[in-house]
Amino acid sequence: MYSLIIIPIIVGFVTQVIKLATDGVPKNLNWQHLMSDYGGMPSSHTAYVASLATVVALREGFDSATFAVALVIMVVVIRDAVGFRREIGKDATLTNKIAKEVFKNKKDFQYLHERVGHTPLQVIVGFILGCSFSVFLYAIWIISIAMLKLT
Repeated sequence: MYSLIIIPIIVGFVTQVIKLATDGVPKNLNWQHLMSDYGGMPSSHTAYVASLATVVALREGFDSATFAVALVIMVVVIRDAVGFRREIGKDATLTNKIAKEVFKNKKDFQYLHERVGHTPLQVIVGFILGCSFSVFLYAIWIISIAMLKLT
């Protein structure tokens, strides 16, 4: 049961750390990026839900109702990451360009966060990492439980 919770959390955290490394954030390291960054390579949202669906499939089976629910949630999150949130990011970019002209004399103006959604490649990489890390961690989980039962 705990594998359904712990493994996706680990996968989400690891992919967020990978994002910090791949997007050049270490040059401007801010740990807020770890929890509040909504775009970039790879998609940790996708990795997280792909991890959940993978672990549910491994534990409950591909023909279970639980896997069906996890799969539907995964599709909704991925669709949101590529579609809706990406459009919000495009709108934020345009709004910030306009705001720079309108509020050019104001130094304390707070611009919108532009990197909100994901490209299809970022989602694909997040999906692959989420599934593969989950299979690896689930295997370790099962082996650990088997080893504990032997002792």
